[in-house]
Amino acid sequence: MTLSPSTHWRAVILLAASASFIAYAQSQLPADLDSQSRARLPYLKKSDMDAKGQKIFDTLPGAGKDEILRGPLAFASYNLAVGQALHDLHDAAVPGGTLDPHTRELAILVACRETNYNLEWNAHEAIGLKAGLDAKLIDVVRYNRPLAGLNEKDATVIRFGRQMLHDKKVDSATFA
Repeated sequence: MTLSPSTHWRAVILLAASASFIAYAQSQLPADLDSQSRARLPYLKKSDMDAKGQKIFDTLPGAGKDEILRGPLAFASYNLAVGQALHDLHDAAVPGGTLDPHTRELAILVACRETNYNLEWNAHEAIGLKAGLDAKLIDVVRYNRPLAGLNEKDATVIRFGRQMLHDKKVDSATFA
């Protein structure tokens, strides 16, 4: 496909304008938001903790090579006992559940979407892809798209989550 010179320049101008807008929007964070965490609390740093805290820090997922804790436990771990308890609960409950990883991650993403829980979504989208969720299926959840064309199991998980969390009731056909 060959672009005319005027089309090429329009694309370049549009790209430059988009990049400028993104840079402007990022520079306009409210003064009380941390630029890295984009929240009111900065991410936890291992170097800021005592020896006991550093030991717990090492057990939590989300700790990067830069020794900064990111992810769903980042803010709960401001109280390290709470962060550890949530992590332990997750480790005890998730593998012992009856859902296969595909279904579990799809259900988690539906719950995140219906409750606008972006922090958890960000962590579980990648986990869902690793568990075999197709990116198109994730987009059905992300953008609240119709369920037509999905396999019945995936459609049921999404329908159930939407009804339970959005409609606040599950109809008899979905529950069955």
